[in-house]
Amino acid sequence: MKQAQAKGSRALQRVTLEMSLKPFMSMEQSAIEAVCEEAIKQWLPLIGLADSCSMLLWVADGSEILTWDGDFDKEMEWGRYIGFANEEKFSHLKGKDDPRVAKLYRENPCRITYGDLRFIIEAFKRIADTKFGIRMEVGATFDAGPEFAYSDFKYKLHPEVNKAELGGSSIGLRADYKVICTWSKLHEDKVAYAAYPDGIPEGTPFGQFLGRQCASFLPALGFDYIWFSNGFGFSFFPWTFLGANYDSTTLPLANYEELTSKALSFWEQFKQECPDYRTEVRGTNFGTGMDLAKDLFPLLELYDRKYIEYPPPNSPWGALNFDFGLEVTSYMSRIAVLPKETYLFRFYANDPWFWQNPWWDLYDREPHDIYCPLAVARMNSDGKLENPGIIEILTVDTEKGELNEACAQEVIPHLRRAIEDFPDQPGILTWLYPFREYHEAVAETTENTKAIFFNDWFVRNAVNQGLPLNTVLSTDDFTAMTDDKLRELAATILFTPTSWLHENNIERLIAYIHHGGKVMLYGPALMPELQELLNLKLASGLAGEMEVTITTSGDSFVSTAQPSSLMDHDATISGGFIQEVLADPNDPHTQVRSVAKQDEQERIFALTRALPAWNGGQVSWIRGSLPFQTGIVTDLPIRQDEPYMDTSVLARYLLEDFGYSLHQTKQEEATKPALLFIARHDNAFLFTGCRQDTSVSLQMRFPDGVPIIIGQTTRVGPKAASYSLDRTFHDECRVFVDQQEVGTVSCRELSPDPTWKRSSVRAISVTNLRDAAVTIYPPLEALRAGIVEVKRGDTYLDLTDAATSDSIRLTHISGAIEISW
Repeated sequence: MKQAQAKGSRALQRVTLEMSLKPFMSMEQSAIEAVCEEAIKQWLPLIGLADSCSMLLWVADGSEILTWDGDFDKEMEWGRYIGFANEEKFSHLKGKDDPRVAKLYRENPCRITYGDLRFIIEAFKRIADTKFGIRMEVGATFDAGPEFAYSDFKYKLHPEVNKAELGGSSIGLRADYKVICTWSKLHEDKVAYAAYPDGIPEGTPFGQFLGRQCASFLPALGFDYIWFSNGFGFSFFPWTFLGANYDSTTLPLANYEELTSKALSFWEQFKQECPDYRTEVRGTNFGTGMDLAKDLFPLLELYDRKYIEYPPPNSPWGALNFDFGLEVTSYMSRIAVLPKETYLFRFYANDPWFWQNPWWDLYDREPHDIYCPLAVARMNSDGKLENPGIIEILTVDTEKGELNEACAQEVIPHLRRAIEDFPDQPGILTWLYPFREYHEAVAETTENTKAIFFNDWFVRNAVNQGLPLNTVLSTDDFTAMTDDKLRELAATILFTPTSWLHENNIERLIAYIHHGGKVMLYGPALMPELQELLNLKLASGLAGEMEVTITTSGDSFVSTAQPSSLMDHDATISGGFIQEVLADPNDPHTQVRSVAKQDEQERIFALTRALPAWNGGQVSWIRGSLPFQTGIVTDLPIRQDEPYMDTSVLARYLLEDFGYSLHQTKQEEATKPALLFIARHDNAFLFTGCRQDTSVSLQMRFPDGVPIIIGQTTRVGPKAASYSLDRTFHDECRVFVDQQEVGTVSCRELSPDPTWKRSSVRAISVTNLRDAAVTIYPPLEALRAGIVEVKRGDTYLDLTDAATSDSIRLTHISGAIEISW
């Protein structure tokens, strides 16, 4: 098999295909083998990028593990349905006649025994090896919820596992939908299980029971690892942004020692009983700080104790709710720190349980949920970017058991291109994420969950408002960076909350700014050292309705209606009261960008400050507020009603103080903003994003001028240039133009004819320049080798004095130029 390679080695460690048992419509061994071969064959162009492959099998909901008694001739319940199983657990269903209740996916689906399952697993491994030369693992799955398959164990024999108690009282948010509580204890029964042949003793911890059953089930069937799905092992409330510590009214609610010890007890018991098998996790739909705030869940402990090898991947929930800001920021928060050496990306292509197959039905065959999260990368303490080493496909089969080859043929080219374009330099904005400090702060007092809740949800809102955030650096790695490695941050702006700054670490951040670093902060300015940096002091706190004035430029609207200037600040979920005022109103180096006013009282809401002594260093700050309604039990936060604004858009506006004008033209304020991520690869700028509302256009200008995107035409002058990009865009830019006279400038690929300096590689043209300053970012290897050429007409320009360490800068250029390397 021809293996695709990247830079001399495989681009990925592993490709994981996920599949239900529905494609197996006969238990004849030859029929099973044919299905295994077809499933692998369809995805070979992706598998070829990796060192190995795995098949994650969705058998049922994990109840096949719970009821395993060692009998291979025993028939299993399996996920042979379309729709919601255990329908009585869902309040949105209207009885058994509701068309959404589980129905058999075909007439007379197969009877499947544990022996049949063992053969399927063996067949996948054997065929991968003998037919394709691939080393394949097979993973088992466990889901805590009721929807995938009918489960007598969960809902009839042992319904006690679906109840959670804290402080001696049951906790819950919704009366109907329940998942297994990991710290629950089982009542006695006399049923024979593989690990409990005499039945379950009264009070057996669920983690112990599941661990012992897995220690028997996994090797007996031939599985290599187990996958915990849909928040299992993380939260009793995996589907809502609320939890044991926040019920939409009160925060905090729970006792830290009790809740974290209960959560960790499951992992301790499970790993004690099943130590020899890798556990991979899907996690909740939320991020590290969000899970800490709502459930006090100590993800750091799972990493430090090596209970899991990989962080949870990006959630597939974005395909269902279109909250891609939540998907991307949650993903970044989990990979800021790694348990081991790599992390996962997961793409929701098909759905074997319900009616939607996202590539066709939810994404409209648009690849934004490939390119956007794969524009994300983490930075390590050496200043190098790390990309995901594992790609997972959920799933390769549909709810009807189809192995739709057209899906693979359409999805794989996008995945391959995104992998080829993996970021290798930080984007223009890097999230400095306090992964360890968040955990330490919550352990100190649960009152700190208020700030953490605000911090992560504010960033989610900002990304949904178009903030180009796609690089993450942990505070651990930032602290470990030497002065030499800190230079890798010169071209990025650190974006970080104020709440992690204290007397032990604030000096490092201040020193970084004083030595030329660029930082944007969000959250209250409570530390005296931070107040001094920002020229702020504290006055009495304000909350409730305020008028917000913004003095920096922002988005424009086609509608004549004025955008809202009102904010309703809830101190409980927005990091406390708004207290900041200027310490020295006459400081010439402080630029106030936003003010919040209530009656006659004014508070500073955003500013930028840069002193000449800071060697080019600069800091911007936004106080921020969350526009969420409270007192409502729901899965995702609900926006406050009009006329209240979402102040997170100010984070994008403040980028203009750093030379980045990234504005949008929308029909009206309620128009859905475009998502925008700006990644760097091989010295190019990759503009990646999604215009969910295609009436939105982008206006962009960088410190070097207007980006001239390859294949695009725009009007260039002294201001930002307008772009109307594709619905999903992933476009390369290597040229920036700064000119005073307005003109229509185009950039396009040319035939890469060989020259005296180089063999044929690549060439692009830029046309209709008018006395322009042109900055070119060629591949660094070509730049350092001196093989970049710029030709105007028949004349090659002398680049001797134009080249810098990362670019070529030309002045007074008119007409057209050809750039080649």
